[in-house]
Amino acid sequence: WSSRRRLATVVPGKEGHPAAITVTDPRYEGRVSFLDPSYALLISNLSWGDSGPYQAQVNLRTSQTTTTQRYDLRVYRRLSEPLVTVCFEISGDGGCNVSLTCSVENAGPDVTYSWLSWEDGTETVHEGSALAASWRPGDKALSYACRANNPVSSVRSRLVPAGPFCADPGNAADTTYFCLWVKGLLLLLLVVLLAVGLWLLRARKRCRMPKTRTLGRDRLRRRKEKPHPSLA
Repeated sequence: WSSRRRLATVVPGKEGHPAAITVTDPRYEGRVSFLDPSYALLISNLSWGDSGPYQAQVNLRTSQTTTTQRYDLRVYRRLSEPLVTVCFEISGDGGCNVSLTCSVENAGPDVTYSWLSWEDGTETVHEGSALAASWRPGDKALSYACRANNPVSSVRSRLVPAGPFCADPGNAADTTYFCLWVKGLLLLLLVVLLAVGLWLLRARKRCRMPKTRTLGRDRLRRRKEKPHPSLA
């Protein structure tokens, strides 16, 4: 058996004797076994690193014939609940454009995505991990769910209602005003901090200047009080 390089060698034993098995690839040490009587390869504790081509080469003792059989191993894991990202934009006429993106953490290969929407009890399927939808005043606010599939599992996200994003455009306006208010408050706080910093800097300079003047006066006094040398 081989996979990119030789994996193991199996030499069948004579009647009543077990086969001689030699594992040559340390990645598979303790994880492979061979099923009688065909010596089919069994790998335990699979990981994505085990995916890829495998080859069984059979050499018969009684002839020079070599038989080769090739396999392609794909490893999958059960998918976790899909993650949904919602982006929306409200236009001036009150319309709303919604962009939905679906993903699965550590999804692995061969994952397909689709979006399900419901209207009046009818289910509609949209293929792909991304969905763009639009809403206009008077339209029904639909709900969406993402479905992710791979060969061993199928999972759905929770329902994402478009109503909270589009049905009340005032929410977006309130959010915009709130963001502007926060930015203004931060700017005002920055101005106050700068003003306080300048005031402290000037106060320190004022405290240092009298000390300098006092030291200068003391030096002048000492010079005046110092006696002049007398002539002998």
